[in-house]
Amino acid sequence: MNKCMYRKTSLAAVLAILLLFPFGQADASGTTLSNPVTYKTEVKVKLLPTNTFSLKINGLYEIVNLDNNTIIPYSFLSVTQKDGALQILTASESFTSVKGIDINEIQYSADNDVEVTGINTAQGVKPVKYRGSMEIRPGSGSTPPTLFNILDMEDYLKGVVPSEMPASWHLEALKAQSVAARSYAHTQIQSNKAKGYLEMTVSNQVYGGKSSEHANSNKAIEATAGIFATYNNVPINAVFHSSSGGHTENSENVWSSAVPYIKAVPDPYDVNTSHYGWSTTANADTIKKSLGLNADQMLLGLEVTKRGPSSAVQQMQASIYNRSTDSITKMDLLPKYATTPDRFRSIFGTSLKSIKFDVSVDSSHKIRLANGKDESTSYLTGYKIKDASGKEVTVEDLNLPVKTASSSKLVPTGPKTFTFSGDGWGHLLGMSQWGAKGMAESGHSYDQILKHYYTGIEVKKMN
Repeated sequence: MNKCMYRKTSLAAVLAILLLFPFGQADASGTTLSNPVTYKTEVKVKLLPTNTFSLKINGLYEIVNLDNNTIIPYSFLSVTQKDGALQILTASESFTSVKGIDINEIQYSADNDVEVTGINTAQGVKPVKYRGSMEIRPGSGSTPPTLFNILDMEDYLKGVVPSEMPASWHLEALKAQSVAARSYAHTQIQSNKAKGYLEMTVSNQVYGGKSSEHANSNKAIEATAGIFATYNNVPINAVFHSSSGGHTENSENVWSSAVPYIKAVPDPYDVNTSHYGWSTTANADTIKKSLGLNADQMLLGLEVTKRGPSSAVQQMQASIYNRSTDSITKMDLLPKYATTPDRFRSIFGTSLKSIKFDVSVDSSHKIRLANGKDESTSYLTGYKIKDASGKEVTVEDLNLPVKTASSSKLVPTGPKTFTFSGDGWGHLLGMSQWGAKGMAESGHSYDQILKHYYTGIEVKKMN
């Protein structure tokens, strides 16, 4: 690092700093560091920057190089990483920081923000403005620098609520989302103290920073400031999803454990959404590969064998033909291929919107058995038939040559595609956002909405 730039700081500049920040602490070089803002309820969010990004600081901030606790007197920085250290470029010079830098908010203002170019969002790489303070640390190996946003809970929610629910929706729905998001964030922070931060993605809650804020959602957050959904006087893990498909589900029927306030409830308010009647088709080979079947195994069928109160899938069976043993077996997919029912959304090599679905195939056959009766089946593989010479053989090939009265044709012996058709979007637990919208439009208040979706809770302000 070029230490000389700090020694060349003019007396007038130093006096200006002392006048503005008279209660700071002096570092080893004699430069006065100001006391950063203390947030009432601090939230730390890990952002997802590109390998190189820049920061434009707007407002009352102080930038500190942690290598020697010296102030970086610039409002624009470009940051990248090389050999385990931050490479920082300003308008006039460049330097290195091994420990990282802090961008501390030293006097709170609604106008303060740090604009970061190169944030990886669900909509692509974008510049994003953030309230609060920043921490930048060298990443490990070839990974990008690690970037954290530190701010107050209520300002954090301003970047969450409009990212999770359209800000144009009814105010009572936005209030319900605000309380759910506040309660969820609180429980995530408490249960992940060792980790020390929240993600900016759906891994926790989508956080879009100051750039995503909207007057309507800000109004809802401010109207419910400090209010939580609680169970036994403790904020709940208020999970939510987009659409229930008409009925939510018990937590233990989706994830692994029972939660007393996450119970299945009818949801007639979840209407006027496009998340009903969805369908997704996957090739049999794709599913076979995803399930890890070997070359001797053929996937003949998938069947739902158990459902929960909401009709959510609880167990499935796969029909598999094994050439090496000339046998068909039915195999439960849970727990071998899916650790929880919710995993059924992702184990087939394609993404399903929910676990409230049926499965159909593209093949259908009618065969005549030895006893003269006809039987319908979706596959022929594994059946024993007589060939033209009268010899009994087992159908193994993917296509079976069949002679008709006028010609011959190849008949598929098993499904080539599987179609999943269902309702709802998300894990089906807790509050349905589309349901909250419907309830709000029907005249329900935000606390009534929350009490409908979370069983036995209270909605109240907490110190």
